[in-house]
Amino acid sequence: MVDTILMDAGGVLFNNVTEETDFLDRLAARHGADPNRLRREIDARDAVYETGHAHVHDVLCDALAAAGAPAGIAVDAPWLDDLYRDCLAAHPEAFIAIDSIRQYRPDVLLVLTNNEAAHWDRVKDDQYGHLGRFDVIASSWQVGKVKPTKEFFEAVAHRCGRSLDNAVLLDDNPGVLAKARRYGLRALHIESPNTLPEVVADLLRFTTRGTAAKDRT
Repeated sequence: MVDTILMDAGGVLFNNVTEETDFLDRLAARHGADPNRLRREIDARDAVYETGHAHVHDVLCDALAAAGAPAGIAVDAPWLDDLYRDCLAAHPEAFIAIDSIRQYRPDVLLVLTNNEAAHWDRVKDDQYGHLGRFDVIASSWQVGKVKPTKEFFEAVAHRCGRSLDNAVLLDDNPGVLAKARRYGLRALHIESPNTLPEVVADLLRFTTRGTAAKDRT
């Protein structure tokens, strides 16, 4: 019996802003940096802001300078946040899936398990209110570890106050899923957020009215 759902955000609840949009290209163009170098520099530093050791704005400034922007570069914080919001998109079906779990299986613990900067999570929350939909926030910035390390999942279990023996991880990243399975976690690949309502209904063995109507046709 599944008693805990661990849910990713980027690629499941939302798009992956830095991977799927022109966010980094526009950031680089504004500050005179090379976009390809900027991506590499951010990849080398993402754990710093994801674990809350530095603000994402500060890390981006450092990465911009390393990618060819003028030394001592400063970013316009409101402009940067507006750029992030412009590139951000929510996946409505994922939110429908969360609501259906709340309705049909309120006993299941819903846990957010994403690698994200605290600031970006709050920007998302201001617009979409996703944080309040979860029982436990176990984002990387909350637990101080990054997914998919063993230490991350141990920290998630500690924050949940229970083992993850009956948990299922829903994630779009095959590498994360493979690592999670090595640690003994059950993990499902969410290739398209559009399928999430059906995935959770099947996983948690409930039938929504929409599913029932479809089954009768």
